Amino acid sequence: MSTQVVTVRGPIEVGSFGFCLPHEHLFVDLARVLPTQLLAYDFQLLDPKLISEEVRRLVEAVDDSPFAADGRPLVVELTTGSLVGRSPRKLLELSNELDLHIVMGCGWYREPWFEPGFERLAVRDLELRLLDEIDNGVDGGIRPGIIGELGADRDFVSPSEERVLRAAARAHKKTGLTITLHARASKVALAQIEILTEEGVEPRRIIAGHTDSFHDPDYHEELARIGVWVEFDTIRGKIPYAVDRSVRYVLEARRRGYLDQLLLSSDTCALSHLEAYGGTGYSYIPGRFTGRLVEAGLSNDDLRVLFIDNPKRALTGG
Repeated sequence: MSTQVVTVRGPIEVGSFGFCLPHEHLFVDLARVLPTQLLAYDFQLLDPKLISEEVRRLVEAVDDSPFAADGRPLVVELTTGSLVGRSPRKLLELSNELDLHIVMGCGWYREPWFEPGFERLAVRDLELRLLDEIDNGVDGGIRPGIIGELGADRDFVSPSEERVLRAAARAHKKTGLTITLHARASKVALAQIEILTEEGVEPRRIIAGHTDSFHDPDYHEELARIGVWVEFDTIRGKIPYAVDRSVRYVLEARRRGYLDQLLLSSDTCALSHLEAYGGTGYSYIPGRFTGRLVEAGLSNDDLRVLFIDNPKRALTGG
């Protein structure tokens, strides 16, 4: 178990940060393969001034909450690689501007966004590229602190996506970085986890992202029983019935006994998610959703587990 987390400003002791959103995007550009011009425009977060204004609201919401005394907030930014718009230098500038801890991801997202010629790359090639970035950083030494998000584009793992997972597993075993997955609207996380554990990754070092996009609490519990982190990360406040469903899923996790394996985030990744464009932005969870959880019966201790203790353990292996 590590006692440090690597942020874009460098390593920090795990005790020095408080409230955490473990699955977000601050700068991302998914336009390259999206089918319509309108959809492509929406999934581009590129303006540093706009993102600064939105993230400042997150920081202010945490500062106005009971979490303020626990340390500066931390955001895990899971945009992976230049083809989907990762901007290490912008992340560093934002971190310095707002005194916000940011953990940057690394790796390859999912197959439609893989670079040309990717099918020619062997597992060893990918592993070496990951290790070089983790050890030496990018853009002047800015280092990632987590591997991922690593995705499956559909409800199965393609051969190229499998090579990414195996390379990530081998890099994890040499660096200790947690692996986080994109596994949307299906049970594909089970196949991803099988590959990673076959390579020797302990389940507690795997985050199953987008678990709440598959609407089956039995599946959520199945992941928890395997021992991975169950992540409900599409929590946004614009659609009331979706918020109600998120609250129910958290309550069900508590009832079934795996609240200490649960992570919550919003996966903000589009202009329409931002407050400036009519969404609820990065501040929704600390500013309002935590209140919904309290109204539903969760205690302050439960909130600390969800937003402070669990993310620390997920990032460090604690």
